[in-house]
Amino acid sequence: MEDKHVTQEVLLKEIERIRKIMINTALKEGLGSDNTVKVSQVLDRKLNELEEIH
Repeated sequence: MEDKHVTQEVLLKEIERIRKIMINTALKEGLGSDNTVKVSQVLDRKLNELEEIH
């Protein structure tokens, strides 16, 4: 069984990393670019994962 705290900590770090990528992509390519949208979708999935373990 996974330690919930460790899982949450890992997810939070991953979410922060993806968020930075999304911001940089949006600044370079615009909010509506395909790449920004794709990164945003990945971020959404990670946020949903975090919500599920709370």
